[in-house]
Amino acid sequence: MQNISALFGPWIIGFYTILLISTALLYLAGPASRKRLGGTAFMAVGSLAGQLAVILLGGSASGGLLKLVELVSRLLAVVAAINVAGVVGFSLVMPKLKASVSKFVEDLILVGAYLVAGLAVISASGANLSGVLATSAVVTGVVAFSLQDTLGNIIGGMVLHLEDSFMPGDWVCVDKYEGIVREIRWRQTTLETLDGDLIVIPNIILMKNPVTVLGRASGNTRFRAVAFNVYYDRAPGSVISAVDRALCEDPPACVAAKPAPYCAIKEFQHNGITYEVRYYLTDLSVPGRTDSNVRSKIYYALSRAGIKLSTPSRSVVVTEEADASAERSLRSTQKRQLEALKGVYVFQALTAEEMGILSGQLKSTPFSGGEVITRQGTVADWLYIIHTGSAEVRLYLDTDGSYRAVKTLGPGDFLGEMGLLTGEPRSATVVANGEVCCYRLDREGFRGILASRPEIAGSIATLLAKRRLELTEAKEKLEGDASAKGLKKEEQDLLSKIKNFFGV
Repeated sequence: MQNISALFGPWIIGFYTILLISTALLYLAGPASRKRLGGTAFMAVGSLAGQLAVILLGGSASGGLLKLVELVSRLLAVVAAINVAGVVGFSLVMPKLKASVSKFVEDLILVGAYLVAGLAVISASGANLSGVLATSAVVTGVVAFSLQDTLGNIIGGMVLHLEDSFMPGDWVCVDKYEGIVREIRWRQTTLETLDGDLIVIPNIILMKNPVTVLGRASGNTRFRAVAFNVYYDRAPGSVISAVDRALCEDPPACVAAKPAPYCAIKEFQHNGITYEVRYYLTDLSVPGRTDSNVRSKIYYALSRAGIKLSTPSRSVVVTEEADASAERSLRSTQKRQLEALKGVYVFQALTAEEMGILSGQLKSTPFSGGEVITRQGTVADWLYIIHTGSAEVRLYLDTDGSYRAVKTLGPGDFLGEMGLLTGEPRSATVVANGEVCCYRLDREGFRGILASRPEIAGSIATLLAKRRLELTEAKEKLEGDASAKGLKKEEQDLLSKIKNFFGV
């Protein structure tokens, strides 16, 4: 106790200098603790002013009001010093050590330090500590009786921390309130709803009412389900296969890879089958956005498979004007498809009639931004012609999964001609930069043209060989006879692959 008394004697200048400088430095270094440090600075200045006033007015030996001012000044100085130590420990040292405690535990430690330091200062001032404790017990009993609800909230907060029933970051539902637990304090627990509202719930209510933990902050434990309807004209197997493939090959953001998302039949309705995509969240704070991304993935996957979502039944009156409008729309679509085909160099050997037939085989195939259109190394026997939007071509390394963007494709560009004609694996990954609409030509759509005029295969093989050889020459700088020999060999190899692939 003598050391504490000495602290407020000869060391007064050094103590307050260190205290104020430390507060100022921490204020600049730790923005998150500025509110506490602002109060700490106010207490330090008030304590210093009180000490100076006592010294200037003759010291506390005269007793009375000056002795009380000196005691309060000492208490303020001790509290300020504890606050500074708390900021250093909890805001600077522990994050460096990758350790943390909850705000409740932090407050509990600081309150304990306040009590111990306060009793030490009171004892050092010459007060009878046993008498103070006895008086405090009586006062505590009176306060406890008058503040039953407040104490209930504090005890509730202690129980919540000790039991770890839920913790900050968990998704909970209490009565009619649902949200993410942001903070558990002495008196209340704060929830943030999905709309961004903050709900302050007294801890005593949490102790008296059921609390449903919908999802844990650690681990993918929040289950979600997104429903959609499809007409009865499509078999459930084709619907489930199309959706499962899209979700597993290229899952949306915040959808857990394990347990893997899957599609299942929920129920049968009068106008279609209701399906559900069931998945687990990896980020509990964005369930609505993730549901939207999953619905988007479902829409594009079904559109590419030619499967229509069902809508409520309604009566439609068709007029002659509507028929004429539909006819104009069909002709416009056919014209766009024919123009798209004319831009594909491998079809230059086709006649106008064959091009018209082939354009009728094109299927509109949309992709959303970020979706993978083709994946490097996979086998797919169809060709894409980009109608609107743009896509990035990426070459992946086999070692670490990194990639290099080599080209951007836009309207009129095409990809996958080798897969369509020879069944070769995709040589690169193509990702949609935004909304992209493609025309897709499948192997079966091209088979009829090739079967009616097999000699087309030779012309196509020549065109493919020329293009492939041009790329090879650019890389290896072939010259003279080597180029001619390479072209002939490449042409023969490609012609053999095309004939074998289509069986002609």
